[in-house]
Amino acid sequence: MTPILSKIKGLRLVSLVFLSLLSLPLLSFGEDYEMEPAPADRTKYQYRREPGQFKRNKQGLVDPSPDVLSLKYLPKDNYGFVDWMKALNEGVINPRGSLKASKTPDNTPDNTIEFDRDILIRSKMDFMPDVIFPHSAHNAWLKCSVCHPRIFKMQAGGNDISMVGIWKGKFCGRCHDRVAFPTRNCFKCHTVKREGKKERRGGR
Repeated sequence: MTPILSKIKGLRLVSLVFLSLLSLPLLSFGEDYEMEPAPADRTKYQYRREPGQFKRNKQGLVDPSPDVLSLKYLPKDNYGFVDWMKALNEGVINPRGSLKASKTPDNTPDNTIEFDRDILIRSKMDFMPDVIFPHSAHNAWLKCSVCHPRIFKMQAGGNDISMVGIWKGKFCGRCHDRVAFPTRNCFKCHTVKREGKKERRGGR
């Protein structure tokens, strides 16, 4: 056998092995293959217990993992995101201010100071509606010191807010797109119809 024929046969053998390896997933995991269900889909898990009872797994052993409320049971907004304020107002959830509530000098919880004034944030783009920032919705979850003055200056017009900055995790992006609803739908926040261009500039 000539060296050239030997090399061709060798290449054919390597190609055959390579194609066989590629087809293994198709052979092993065909239509009859079923993925192992997530813990929430395992009906043998005892999720509902009497007060004081330990959570146990399907083997009957104590399960130390935390209980998690499935998001599908929480109310949704018009865009399909969880409406956390509605869940809070309807009593679906009842979060605590902290694991150990701290007190102010007058012996009241330090997160009861409320500022419910809405703030109008002007859009920099003429085609985009303005934004109303509701302090009341944020005060239900956060103390003033969470945002002021590290994230936002407590001064009207003192913050040069931009969407690029938000997408980079600044301003509103410190929470939104992370632990609060995402910013992929512009009109969840940009809700205020703009005035005419000339009239708006004259009213500043």
